[in-house]
Amino acid sequence: MRFYAYNPLAGGLLTGKYHNIDKDGPLPEGRFSSDIWAAAYRNRYWKQSQFEAIDLVIEALETVYGLEKPTMTSAAMRWLYHHSQLKGDLGDGVIIGMSSIDQLQQNLAAAEEGPLDERVVTAFNDAWNLVAHECPNYFR
Repeated sequence: MRFYAYNPLAGGLLTGKYHNIDKDGPLPEGRFSSDIWAAAYRNRYWKQSQFEAIDLVIEALETVYGLEKPTMTSAAMRWLYHHSQLKGDLGDGVIIGMSSIDQLQQNLAAAEEGPLDERVVTAFNDAWNLVAHECPNYFR
C-alpha cells in the first residue's frame, strides 16, 4: 500500500516562522489566523508542547551545523525523505504545498538535499516523544 505524507510542515509550524505565542493572544498573519481553517490548525498544532519540540530541533540544528544550519523547512522535509518510514521505491511520497513560488522552491530544494546528521534525527525523535500524546487521529 502506498502512503502519501500530507501536510508535512504541519500547516507551516515546522517552517520555524511561528514562535510560542499565547493561544488566546493575537496571532501572527498566516495559516493560524487568516482563513476558515485557522481554528482547526490552532486546535491541532498551537500547543506548548509543539513549540517545545520545535525548539529542541532548532537547538540541535544550531549545535550541529552552526551558522551553516539548514532552515527548519529543509530539516523537516529532509527528515521525511531520509529518516522516516516512507519508501519512495515502493511508491510512497510527500504532498508538498506552498503559498508562494519561494516556498515551492524551498520545498523542492529540500528534496535534493541529503540526510541529516544523526544528532538532529535524535532531536526530531525526542521532539516526537514530546508531542505524540497530542497527535490527532486522521482516520475517521
